[in-house]
Amino acid sequence: MNDFYVGYLPKAPTELARFTRRVVIGLALVTVAIALLLLRGQNPFPPSAFEFGKARSFEGVIQAQPYAVLLVARPGQTAAEDRYSEYLLVAPGKHGAGDLVSGWVGKSVRLGGQLIYRDGVTMIEIEPGSITLRESETPPALPTRSVDVVTMTGEIVDSKCYLGVMNPGSGKVHRDCASRCLSGGIPPIFIAIATHKQFLLVGTDGKALNRDALREFVAEPLIIQGEVFERGDQHLLTVDPQLLKHQPDGLTASRHPIQPRR
Repeated sequence: MNDFYVGYLPKAPTELARFTRRVVIGLALVTVAIALLLLRGQNPFPPSAFEFGKARSFEGVIQAQPYAVLLVARPGQTAAEDRYSEYLLVAPGKHGAGDLVSGWVGKSVRLGGQLIYRDGVTMIEIEPGSITLRESETPPALPTRSVDVVTMTGEIVDSKCYLGVMNPGSGKVHRDCASRCLSGGIPPIFIAIATHKQFLLVGTDGKALNRDALREFVAEPLIIQGEVFERGDQHLLTVDPQLLKHQPDGLTASRHPIQPRR
């Protein structure tokens, strides 16, 4: 007589129990193997950080153009372009720091905040009410140098999330969040596909862009043309939003001069 399991009996037949155990163990091993394969296929998180809940104190001079930054003196540096580190400033939530620093521009201050950083770019989320005046200090004038006129393919993101507050801080899954951040005054940056380099986006006049000027282009593959400037730690890229183009399918990443610098 073949083994047959009867539900009201206390034990299954021996052979049927062995078979069931083998099937369950086999399915468990297959499930674990599939999970590990899927895990290996995931992209690792970028080397970014947001020191949430870890308040620090910073001292420096606040500048507001094109976006709010804190210029922090580097010990022992004398060259104008190397004397200061530039920390982008933002407010808590999806807000730029414009309102928080409006009365402190050009002044030497002490402030509290939380660090956000990625790929050598650092940002401070200011703790509201923490800014206090320090001794008088002459506001530094950082030299701005034109580097090149370029065409690049890449993506526009909001700097706060991309630098470390969110994972991922780019791509279509982050589009709605990035749009709200830009509307709140978070500085926009452009990430070049070819080099993964970051460029702070400004208008053709070198000033901050309108908050809603780039919303429709966020998290989309784009072709961008503009002039690159270096100012201290920052790489600025001028852009005319009306000239932005969506990247055609199949276009490879590129970066090349539109015209030679003379």
